[in-house]
Amino acid sequence: MQLPDTNSWMIRAGRDGTVLHRFLNEGNAYLGWGEVGSIHPTDSNANIRKRLDENCPYERAGARPNIVGMLMRFSCEVRIGDTVVTYDPQRRLYHIDIVKSDAYLRSVTWVDLATKDEFERQGYVRKVDWVSAVSRDSLSLTAQRCLNAQLSLFQLPAEVSAEIRRLCA
Repeated sequence: MQLPDTNSWMIRAGRDGTVLHRFLNEGNAYLGWGEVGSIHPTDSNANIRKRLDENCPYERAGARPNIVGMLMRFSCEVRIGDTVVTYDPQRRLYHIDIVKSDAYLRSVTWVDLATKDEFERQGYVRKVDWVSAVSRDSLSLTAQRCLNAQLSLFQLPAEVSAEIRRLCA
């Protein structure tokens, strides 16, 4: 399938892909920290940080600036029609989708890494249409390194987006 020439984003399906099956089966991509509440383009980083501090005390102080940035990007910068990539570490596949909705809050399922138990918590959700998959081994080393970043959400460089589009054509 020919992917649109839009911004591309990596959105991780939980640590180690623990909720990938939910992303794929439900046609969603989601991000945690929903306890922060609705986020609007007019919200300041300081306001979001304050709400994160108040509602997510379990997060390390050093991680909070990155979390605030990810919440703003997911809620306000990702656009309908953008491409989203998520990784399946067991099958070494990157699943590719097209964003179909604005972000909204709802209860989503997560997996506790220690116990493997599922639990519900508010999260930021976007409806997506999963359209393709790309083998990790078919990507250049530059693209593989870029996609290895540990953040839950980040924008892909234009050259990595172009490479993924070529492989999906």
